[in-house]
Amino acid sequence: MRSFLVICTILILSACQQRKGAAIIMLSYQGSEIRKQFDTLYNYQQADSGVYKGLLEQALAISIDSLSGDTITQDVFSSMYLNAFTGRYDCVTTTVFRLPHGSISAAGVFILTPGDTIAPDHDFPITGGSGAYRDVFGRYTRKYRHGIYEVALRYYTSKIE
Repeated sequence: MRSFLVICTILILSACQQRKGAAIIMLSYQGSEIRKQFDTLYNYQQADSGVYKGLLEQALAISIDSLSGDTITQDVFSSMYLNAFTGRYDCVTTTVFRLPHGSISAAGVFILTPGDTIAPDHDFPITGGSGAYRDVFGRYTRKYRHGIYEVALRYYTSKIE
């Protein structure tokens, strides 16, 4: 029994040591730098004037990494469904950041009022990555202030080195 406890303790400690220090990628872009494409769902069925039962949004934003100067592409796909009880859209969003050495993906949910053109600030979990970011996890946050979108990707790696 004692050896079992020692092995469990070693496994727990080694798992805790796998988490490396946080790396942060800081990005910013303006609303004019976003290319958006909307598509209505349900064959343009309107719930009210200018309010559709569902929308698909695809957006692309080009930004510059404030530390490295690298160009980053942010691809966003949102499915927005009108919640009949609240009169607002429930939005499921997936964002993929295309970086020079791989990509980082994040996903989350937010609520949007019909007619709003700017989604509320986000704080979504990172759901995966590829290339140099294959083993990452962490948070994607986005804030909108005075016409500027500020993005932070705070990620950790689970890779043992």
